[in-house]
Amino acid sequence: MKSKTRKIITALTALAMTLSMSMSAGAETLLDAADSNTFLTETENSSAILNFDPESNTYELLDGDGNAIDLEDEAEEELPEISSEETQTTLRIKATVSEAVTTAPADNTETVTTTVTTVPLNWYIARYRADAQSEVAAMTTVKPVTTVKKTTTKVTTTTKATTTTTKSRYKGIDVSRHQGTIDWAKVKKSGIEFVMIRAGYGKYSDQVDANFKTNITNAQKAGLDCGVYWYSYALNTSDALAEAKTCYNTIKGYKLSYPVAFDIEESSQMALTTTQVSNITKVFCEYLESQKYYVSVYSFASMLKDKMNSSVLTSYDIWVAHINVSKPNFSGNYGMWQYSHTGSVSGISGNVDLDYSYKYYPGIMKKQKLNGYT
Repeated sequence: MKSKTRKIITALTALAMTLSMSMSAGAETLLDAADSNTFLTETENSSAILNFDPESNTYELLDGDGNAIDLEDEAEEELPEISSEETQTTLRIKATVSEAVTTAPADNTETVTTTVTTVPLNWYIARYRADAQSEVAAMTTVKPVTTVKKTTTKVTTTTKATTTTTKSRYKGIDVSRHQGTIDWAKVKKSGIEFVMIRAGYGKYSDQVDANFKTNITNAQKAGLDCGVYWYSYALNTSDALAEAKTCYNTIKGYKLSYPVAFDIEESSQMALTTTQVSNITKVFCEYLESQKYYVSVYSFASMLKDKMNSSVLTSYDIWVAHINVSKPNFSGNYGMWQYSHTGSVSGISGNVDLDYSYKYYPGIMKKQKLNGYT
């Protein structure tokens, strides 16, 4: 075990020296070096994880349990086993709760006091969790109404609440320039409720989808909820960060009621290690989250299962692709499912991808002030 420890310390010390000699190389260089290090990747569960803090604009190297790797530890010290679990970067967003209102008796024959104490929530991640509202309820205490009666009088207490009617499933499509000119009014009339629009691909500014501006302008004008996706060619974290910045520069200024999805599905990416694919995904998503965007990870079911660490699958909203089945072959949680590549929708010539959404994303974006909403 101590022989392995010395190898770990040697490898990580070398990485630290490289980083200190060339700070301009960026934190993504540290990840790429960790990805290519033969010792760190020689076992299936070994990984070096890069965590990005958008507030301080810094990165740190973590082990699989989310602990910072101290490169100055003595070589003889036993290190913990490195697992595939990674840490989560959080986008700080507070939840709010409704206030209680007490109706006092009209005749003023009794004293009524109502105290509402709200225990503030800890900051929690931007990716919407189904248990967020239950957490709010659990951490909010309301002291009961206390009455001092002079005569018998009924006291009533009411609570303000806003309810939104939501469904268990929403119908959608995803499009790019390959669908050509689209009659969005007809698409809306056909029953489609949302659309994921390709904003672009790759890392260069001239790789914006040729129809992106036309599609999103006209789709929103027709009353459709819109999100975007960015098709990735990244083979390392440097490329992933460049893609994230190009994506941000393309979509800023738009209000998006559906997620910004990182589309990772290239065969060249499938040939990378699980750690490499996971780190590429994390760097892209964390940058967009630092800009207050709600992100999602899109890929086909097998790549999500085989090439994504569990920390990625649990940290980000998932958009899974699996066609010609009654249910995707993916055991994790997912917010959207692409179930067909050969759909037919009024207003679109030729085939179009069909999707289901299982969350009311517009409510999330507006409530949490994400994706351009303020």
